[in-house]
Amino acid sequence: MDTIKALLFSFFHLLFFLSGQQQQVLGHRQLYGFRPTKLFVFGDSYVDTGNIPKSVLGSWKEPYGLTFPGKPAGRFSDGRVLTDYLARFVGIKSPIAYRWRKIALKNLKYGMNFAFGGTGVFDTLVVNPNMTTQIDFFQQVIKEAVYSPADLKSSLALVSAAGNDYSTYVAVNGSAECNETENSLSGFHNLLLQQAVAKLNNETKDSAFVILDLFGAFMTTFKNKGSSKTENPLMPCCVGIGKDSSCGSVDDNGVKLYTVCAKPEASFFWDGVHPSQEGWQSVYSALKPKLQQIYC
Repeated sequence: MDTIKALLFSFFHLLFFLSGQQQQVLGHRQLYGFRPTKLFVFGDSYVDTGNIPKSVLGSWKEPYGLTFPGKPAGRFSDGRVLTDYLARFVGIKSPIAYRWRKIALKNLKYGMNFAFGGTGVFDTLVVNPNMTTQIDFFQQVIKEAVYSPADLKSSLALVSAAGNDYSTYVAVNGSAECNETENSLSGFHNLLLQQAVAKLNNETKDSAFVILDLFGAFMTTFKNKGSSKTENPLMPCCVGIGKDSSCGSVDDNGVKLYTVCAKPEASFFWDGVHPSQEGWQSVYSALKPKLQQIYC
């Protein structure tokens, strides 16, 4: 129950931006004949695929990446994250992380991922590029002519903001206990977001903005107890041993201060905050009907 309360407070929607030819049908933006060739990603740890420096956070430490690719790869999970599933949906490979752009040139053709774990729209307690800085990185890449105008017209941009701004506000200003007042504020924020996106769609001819309700997808998954494999929808697979330890923690002698469950695929959550690969698969399955409705 504590996990669900935390989600109710910290989660708001994930914004999916579509660029290309579109038509207005039955009150919904639907795309016809649009086949994106690139995906540009902005946001936090739910979509980060390796931008965090190896010396900073646990996503580059064992046991992260246990399921895929079999070793730590900068993803905050035992395997794939939402970016990977959305890229697969549109038929491309997961875009290269921004920090690897100069050493993996052959992968630039799939787009680029500018997301950094722990960040938000504004500055958070984690000193990593916020959304404004990530967009600055993107603009610099465009300025350097890494991508052409034609590339941008056949691309998607994924923006994820999953709650770090909220948690930072609470940590700085007190009110650390999750309650219905904060949950209501988060819900009100979502309502304003929906109104803003509707306004953008009415004012924009060449692009479509779509909200994917990530919170709703999580709750649907919990209600259905995850996928057919998930046995523990609310119990993390990787947990710290002791008050100040977490998944991936070790002591000064390198002794593990965490435990890992026998079957990661049986847990929706990998650690206390991030879904496992199986968890993201379940969320993607819940989002897929919406994606299919929009992307025709």
